[in-house]
Amino acid sequence: MIKAGRLYQFWALLKMVRENAMILFYAWRHPQTPYYLKGILTALVIYVLSPIDLLPDYLPLVGIADDVTLFTGAMLYLTNLLPAPVLTECRRQSEKWVRRMPYIFAVIAVAAVAWIVIVVMVVRNLMQ
Repeated sequence: MIKAGRLYQFWALLKMVRENAMILFYAWRHPQTPYYLKGILTALVIYVLSPIDLLPDYLPLVGIADDVTLFTGAMLYLTNLLPAPVLTECRRQSEKWVRRMPYIFAVIAVAAVAWIVIVVMVVRNLMQ
């Protein structure tokens, strides 16, 4: 059984990762972000999306844990390396999107349900 404190810590970690990911997204697009940080961000995204890993993903639990650990650690490190004016501006921009996220997820959920209904209707019509 998971204690409530552990669950709260897990959700706080996920919230922190989401906020830092949004900040780094806007920092990558910001013109005053140093080029070496943009290069490291690009390399991080390529590593996470590429099929070549330090530990293969098909290893149970360990394969994905190394990606998660590397990604969260790199995000925290890169957020701390950002210049202060860039960080404050990117944080302000990301807070706008965080307020819109529930609406975005609602639209995505409605679209997903609509697609499922359409697929079920098409399959049902093909079976008749």
